[in-house]
Amino acid sequence: MWLSVKRVVRSGLVSFWRNGFVSLASVFVMTMTLTIIGSLMFLNGVVGQFVDYVKDKVDVNVYFVPTADEEGIFDLTEALKNLPEVSYVEYTGRDEELANFRERHQDDQLTLQAIDELGENPFGAKLSIKAKEPSQYAGIAQFLTDRMEGLSGESFIDSVNYAQNKVVIDQLERLTTYVQRFGYVVIFLFALASIMITFNTLRLAIYTAREEISVMRLMGASNGYIRGPFLVEGTLYGVISGVIALIIFFPLTFLLRDSTATAFGADIFSIYVGQFVFFVFVLIGIGALLGVISSFLAVRKYLSV
Repeated sequence: MWLSVKRVVRSGLVSFWRNGFVSLASVFVMTMTLTIIGSLMFLNGVVGQFVDYVKDKVDVNVYFVPTADEEGIFDLTEALKNLPEVSYVEYTGRDEELANFRERHQDDQLTLQAIDELGENPFGAKLSIKAKEPSQYAGIAQFLTDRMEGLSGESFIDSVNYAQNKVVIDQLERLTTYVQRFGYVVIFLFALASIMITFNTLRLAIYTAREEISVMRLMGASNGYIRGPFLVEGTLYGVISGVIALIIFFPLTFLLRDSTATAFGADIFSIYVGQFVFFVFVLIGIGALLGVISSFLAVRKYLSV
């Protein structure tokens, strides 16, 4: 058995080098396919990091009426901190809110003048609430809705901006879903195209070996033994293409790292280096699988083995 395996592997290697043009064409096509598949993996990773980055910035802000009792605000703060869904709660007093407003509008003299003419601070205190998971904001918002009024029925909470943030979170989740679906469709189409092109190029190699195959049949060679060299050849196409794609991504991701960091807050080169082992297994594995499938179909269909 070991002798047969060695013969099959050696025959596949010889066929790979002997059919240089066919091998070059197959490797080129599969390299393009794997490069596109790898690029979609990067796109998915970058979008995922961008969504996580934005979600991390999203919180729920509670704005109190200016007349809200400060002790009641502190009691609500403690109650929020005790909720298992809450990561942290940050309190901003009325004076600090006014100072922040003045700083944001320091170039707008008319607005600042209008604030000065009021003669009093029109802002209430604010709480910024961060949930442990984006899906937990709904429960926190309901908790706050039940406490819109104080114990004596007076106005307490002016507004909660959960609705606006929920729209952002939902849009980001839909964006991630659309990108993933788009990536799966494109990967499937290019994988199919790669199989078809490799399938047709392998037909040439199989056609040139038809007399050799006929002799092997007359000698009583099994179907597996006849298929073996072509499967080895197809696997070589995929492995070499995967290695070339991995090499291409090094300078490509390095050149694009600043652009992706600026646009999406994600360093694409760091993603590649940090997950290099994963990319090795995926690209080389997919390449080898495409090569084996192409070879198997070509042998089966056109040689009726």
